[in-house]
Amino acid sequence: MKLFLEASLVFYALSFLTVLIFNLGRAEKLGPVSKALLIAGLLIHTAGLIMRIYSTGHAPMASMHETLAFYGWMTALLSAFVIFRYGERSTELITMPVAMLAVLSAVASEKPGGPLTLILRTRWFETHVTASFAAYAFFTLAFAGAVLYLINDLRGGTSADMKKFQDIAGRSVLWGFFFFSASMFAGAVWAYLAWGNYWMWEPKIIWSFIVWFYYAGAMHAYYLKDWRGRALSVATALGFFVVLFTYLGVSILMKSSHSF
Repeated sequence: MKLFLEASLVFYALSFLTVLIFNLGRAEKLGPVSKALLIAGLLIHTAGLIMRIYSTGHAPMASMHETLAFYGWMTALLSAFVIFRYGERSTELITMPVAMLAVLSAVASEKPGGPLTLILRTRWFETHVTASFAAYAFFTLAFAGAVLYLINDLRGGTSADMKKFQDIAGRSVLWGFFFFSASMFAGAVWAYLAWGNYWMWEPKIIWSFIVWFYYAGAMHAYYLKDWRGRALSVATALGFFVVLFTYLGVSILMKSSHSF
């Protein structure tokens, strides 16, 4: 899979460079070029994941290398969706560097794959991880929307742009919360099948609940209280770092049943 990841990384980098120039207003014709480069990178990335699945016999979710590659793919896929569904070309200036960092880290941490351990051989595990990384991708998009809102706020941007980026952040929080809730449910079922308990007092699970409660509060602010403005955007942006610590920090720094 390494060769495919490296090739996709090249296309993602070229896509980012061209869309950056496009957003700076230097070359209008680069818009479609950057889109084509992103799709090419995504297709190569997809091919790499399929090869990994074929060689290991399971979804690419059983090691840090595999989950980084999968997170990068989910983030790139969501970036492409935003382009084709909404025609938005600013959020990828933030989401694609995150995707590239994930892919680069996956390349650096590559190791041979193998069969799943017995405890992971259940569809609940795959459902749990797939929903988790779908949520992570949406939280990354929420982070992009919040950061772009803050940048426009500092630059005195138009109210239309401010509303657009806050709406992107709010909708991404909503969908991220939905997928993360599904992940928590699937994880609880998997935990019961694996260990006989729906809940364990261990770092990854505790921090997952912190993420869940954090974004539950953010969703409440966006949709029930209808709060808007700089403070909510700062809170949404900070939430992304809570997610990163839950995903990477806990796995690296703390002993957990989720450690790779």
